[in-house]
Amino acid sequence: MRTAIIFYSRTGTTRRVADALAAELDADIGEIHCHRFRPGPLRYLMAGYHSVKGNLPTIEGPDMDFSSHDLVVIGTPVWTSHPSLPVRAFLAGKPDLPDRVALFLTHGGHSPAETAISEFAALLPHPLAGSLAIDHDTALKADISERVRTFAATLIANQAG
Repeated sequence: MRTAIIFYSRTGTTRRVADALAAELDADIGEIHCHRFRPGPLRYLMAGYHSVKGNLPTIEGPDMDFSSHDLVVIGTPVWTSHPSLPVRAFLAGKPDLPDRVALFLTHGGHSPAETAISEFAALLPHPLAGSLAIDHDTALKADISERVRTFAATLIANQAG
């Protein structure tokens, strides 16, 4: 199964999960860049404001041929209960994704994962192949290998089945 991991990470939290998942799945990895929402407290507030308003930013997507992959796993932080704006902008650009797209996200306690997962799934033309939500503190401070391994195994088993 040829897999690509595409992610956006403002502070590095989502990047940590992306790297672990890419290693587990032996996947190609690409990052979405967005200069509007660099780290910092004011940028954090700006990201939340624009997230609620749905103001999509200009992004630089990874230079990859997604259609040559069997599975694309997209990673995003949750911003005000929504997938991050750079990921929403990426999907709004209608990339040529395969039929199997999965999601992983990182979230704080104030932004529940379920709403973001539902919103993300609604942006896809096919049903979501799977999802993984890891809270911010766990993603940064804990050993996430077992959760990542379990998610990867589920994606692989669903491919075979």
